[in-house]
Amino acid sequence: MRHRDPSQIMNENGSSTSFHELAFTYRLREICHTETLGLTAAQAQRCARHVGLMLTWNQRHNLTRITRPEDILIKHVLDSLLPARWLPSQGIAIDIGSGAGFPGVPLKILYPELHMHLLESHGKKASFLKMLLGRLRLDELTVLAARWEDLARADSPIKPASVALITMRALKLPPKGFAEFAANILQPGGMLAHWQGPGQAEGLSPAEMTDFDLSEQSGGVLVFEGSHAYHLPRNYGARRLLVWRSPDTTSG
Repeated sequence: MRHRDPSQIMNENGSSTSFHELAFTYRLREICHTETLGLTAAQAQRCARHVGLMLTWNQRHNLTRITRPEDILIKHVLDSLLPARWLPSQGIAIDIGSGAGFPGVPLKILYPELHMHLLESHGKKASFLKMLLGRLRLDELTVLAARWEDLARADSPIKPASVALITMRALKLPPKGFAEFAANILQPGGMLAHWQGPGQAEGLSPAEMTDFDLSEQSGGVLVFEGSHAYHLPRNYGARRLLVWRSPDTTSG
């Protein structure tokens, strides 16, 4: 039997019946090698498993509008992983509005020492994430079926000054209360990372930057460190990561 080129399989339509986990794994490792991302074969296979389960659930529930495997690989998985070079690789992390698990799950797969909390208030999406946890069998990966406002309460499982990383992707930054919440839970030196989507990668105008001024909204606790530009493969376009940090008062 003549084996087909994985890149040809990857370009088929995105129904779950045409998804080939082995081909996806092969293609993901190929691109990660080009991008100097140290993703192992086992980690790539877990990412592929995540995508396969997402496509199966997507037939009954609206988890994503992106359904072609090649598009998912680049627009979801690679877009989650490429900024990892600028992020902490260990400690407690919270993925706000995790949806189908991006970027939280790929980041946890890449960085096993992250204790990742997937925060998702939408019931069906939270149910998918809970099923996903059981299938991927990753330690220190949990689902919080809640909103960020719920974590600001006194009985929250997330304690003040305990979080190394907060991630937000494909979301608008919430209003003032969120900046205060983030400043409260981030540990000294902790980071808030916001993925900007297509059309935002060229930077922000002064008027737009006002909406992103979490430094002022947090009372000066969060410090805006700037942004990191990166490009998705195969002309999928430019992206940008915005970064705020809680100052490390213990350093000299």
